[in-house]
Amino acid sequence: MDGDGHTALNPSAGIATEAKKRVQASSARRGEPEFHMTDDMRRLSTPWFVALARAQRIDDDSLPAGVILDAAAGSGIQLIAYGRELERPVLGIERDGNIAVLCAANMYINSKEDKLQRSMDRVVIGDGSDSEGVMTEYWSSLREAGTRAHPPIAMLHLDPARPTDAQNHDIDEMEPSVASILEGWADQLQSGPNGPAVLLDLSPRLGEDQRGLVEANVRMALPGAEFTWEWLSQGGGRVDRLSLWIGSLSSEASNRCVRMGRKNVIAEIEGNPRPSESVVMTEPPPYGAHLTIVDPALVQSGLQETWLEQAMREDTGYSWLRLEGRRPMLIHTDPLVDSEEVEGFVVATGEIVQHRLRPPELHTIDQVASSVGKNGIGKITLRCTLDPEIQPTIQRRLDRELKQIDGSKGFMVDIDLERSSGTQSLYVVCKE
Repeated sequence: MDGDGHTALNPSAGIATEAKKRVQASSARRGEPEFHMTDDMRRLSTPWFVALARAQRIDDDSLPAGVILDAAAGSGIQLIAYGRELERPVLGIERDGNIAVLCAANMYINSKEDKLQRSMDRVVIGDGSDSEGVMTEYWSSLREAGTRAHPPIAMLHLDPARPTDAQNHDIDEMEPSVASILEGWADQLQSGPNGPAVLLDLSPRLGEDQRGLVEANVRMALPGAEFTWEWLSQGGGRVDRLSLWIGSLSSEASNRCVRMGRKNVIAEIEGNPRPSESVVMTEPPPYGAHLTIVDPALVQSGLQETWLEQAMREDTGYSWLRLEGRRPMLIHTDPLVDSEEVEGFVVATGEIVQHRLRPPELHTIDQVASSVGKNGIGKITLRCTLDPEIQPTIQRRLDRELKQIDGSKGFMVDIDLERSSGTQSLYVVCKE
C-alpha cells in the first residue's frame, strides 16, 4: 500500500497459508468455526454465536441488492456470519495490514466453495472512511479477477475500537469515528424499504448523553432515518453489547432488549422506554410474597415497565425495590406469568420464606444451612452484597453443608430497611 492508498486482498489459499505462518487458526468453543486471531484480536472480537445470532435476526428482504460492508472488519467474524446467513458478498476494511491478512484468511477457510458470491469477497487495507478510494480498489480487484460487476453497498456495519481500561466510554475515543464513517459512506449506501441499512456495534458503557451524540451523528449523515437501540445481555449481570439498528434494520420501537443464551436468543422485548420508581421499605417484606431479580440490561434499556405488563397476572400488586446496579429487584404478591419471554429476563424469582438480620459468615455456615434446610431448600445461591474475597468460600461451604438435603433451590438477597435509627440491612431467603 502506497501512502494513503488502498490494497485489496482476495481471500485465497495463498492468503490462508500466509496467515498460518503468523498464527494458527483455532475455535473459541467446541463446534464453532476456526479463526486466525492473535490474543488481542480474540479478546476484542465478537463471539461467534453472538455474531451468528445477530446475522440471523436480519431480514434479507429488508436489504437492497449489493454487498455487506464492515468498515472496521478486524478478524472478520461478524462479516463471515453475515455472508453465511444472508448469502451476500462481503467487503471488509482494515487499516492494519497484518490483521487484514488474517481477516482474509478467515473468510477463505470459512467459505463455501460452491457459493458464487464468495468470489466477490474482499478485504481492503486502508482508511475505512474513504468510501471512494475503497470502492475504486474493490471494483478494480473484481475486474482483475474476471468479474465485471460493480456491486453497490447494501448494508454498513461498524464496530469501532475503543479503550479497554475505561469505566465509561466517550464516542470521541472510538476509532474509526462514527461520524467519519457515516459521512464517508452516506452517499454510497443503497436504500432499502425504510432507507439505508446500517448497524453500529458500540460500547455498552455509553451513557445517555453519549448515545444522544451518536443519534445526532446519524441524523446529520442520514436525515430522516429511523433507528432502534438494542441492549444485549448474556446473563452475566451486565450489558454485553449495545448496538444501533438504523434505517431498514430498525423496527417500529425505539428500544429493544435481547437476552442471549449460549447459542440462541432466549427472549426479546421491544417498546419505548418508560420511567419507574422504587419504594423505600420500612418493614420486612411479608412471608409468602415474591421477590424477583431481573437482568440489569432490561432496566438499562428502559423496557422494565413493558416487561411488567407481560410478567404480572391481573390484580397482582408489585413495587420496585431496586433499579440500580447489578441486581434490580421487584417485590410482588403473586408468582410471575409462566412464559419464556418473561423468564428470559429473570435472574432469580421465588417466595419469601425467611428473614435474617445478619449476613452469612464463615463461623455461621452450619447455622445458615440448618435454617434454610428447614424451609425445604437444598441449594441456595448468595445474591446479596458480601465481601468478594470471602463470598466464594462461603458459597462453597454452604453448598457442601446442604449437599445431603433433598430440597428446592433458593437464593438470598439483601434489602435496605429505613428505620428511625437509620438504614438496616435485612437478608431475605427465597424459595424458587
